[in-house]
Amino acid sequence: MTLNSLLRFCVASLVATVFHGPALAQYPERPVHLVVPYPPGGGTDNIARFLADKLGQQMNKPFVVDNRPGANGNIGADAVARAPADGYTLLLGGMGPLAVNPGLYKRMPYDPAKAFAPIAVVSSAPLVLVAGPSAPPGDLRQLTRYMRERPDTLTIANAGEGSPHHICAGLFVKAAGTSVVHVPYKGAAPAVTDLLGGTVQALCENVGTISPYLKDGKLRPLAVSTQRRTALLPDVPTFEEGGLPGIDFSLWFMLVAPAGTPADVVARLNREVNAVLRQPDAMARLRDLANEPVGGSVQDAADFLQKETQRWPALVKSIGLNQQ
Repeated sequence: MTLNSLLRFCVASLVATVFHGPALAQYPERPVHLVVPYPPGGGTDNIARFLADKLGQQMNKPFVVDNRPGANGNIGADAVARAPADGYTLLLGGMGPLAVNPGLYKRMPYDPAKAFAPIAVVSSAPLVLVAGPSAPPGDLRQLTRYMRERPDTLTIANAGEGSPHHICAGLFVKAAGTSVVHVPYKGAAPAVTDLLGGTVQALCENVGTISPYLKDGKLRPLAVSTQRRTALLPDVPTFEEGGLPGIDFSLWFMLVAPAGTPADVVARLNREVNAVLRQPDAMARLRDLANEPVGGSVQDAADFLQKETQRWPALVKSIGLNQQ
């Protein structure tokens, strides 16, 4: 190598170090653990495994899904909050551990607004209010009239105290100005089973989970939880269209790292996630899971998380969920 070539190489190396930093140049050097704060097989787990597979392919290192369920997501989220801030332990969290739980638990092991470095919002998913075979007939307006005429009669299942299903039902009942019997279950699967069997009459559920029963007519969709109709169920009205304005609520899934993770690592992960979400097969897979791709910048994710952490404690209180 000539002297001039050596000088050019040294300058190029210095520029790379200054502008990209050592963390970005080396990351990832080993497998990355993607923590899911729920059991295998659920909605968050499905999104995490899809994302881990795609990121592993793009970044040439395995992304290993690590399920750590418990306390409505708090156990897994706390494990990530306490992990080294080096980009090798990430969390795919949702509204529970990242926004709702501070309104549900008197003592939180972490502060979602301070414990994490937001990377990207991966996707969102509407919920749909469905009526089972034992529910009174009719559309949302007719069901609302029935509830008002017979308070504490309708039974609405949920996947547990403070679950998104419970919150969705709570917002619905609050908007209707009446009261019902909330029936908690240990997960969505047994709630759906009892809804199909007629033990309970209604349920707010993820579109992807419930869609097979809508297609075969076993359950009746009444309203979607978002402000606009969803392409996943284009013929199903919103709550507002059914006479109950003010409900705009969806599940969302966000990739975060422990607070203090190097900015260049966060930026790299953000770019990779957005690259995944632009792939046609990835978009199709998410929609198969009844999710809509979101993406956006790191700042978009930070702004979204700040808004959600500020929004939910008051909403949780307003619908009467008890702190645990």
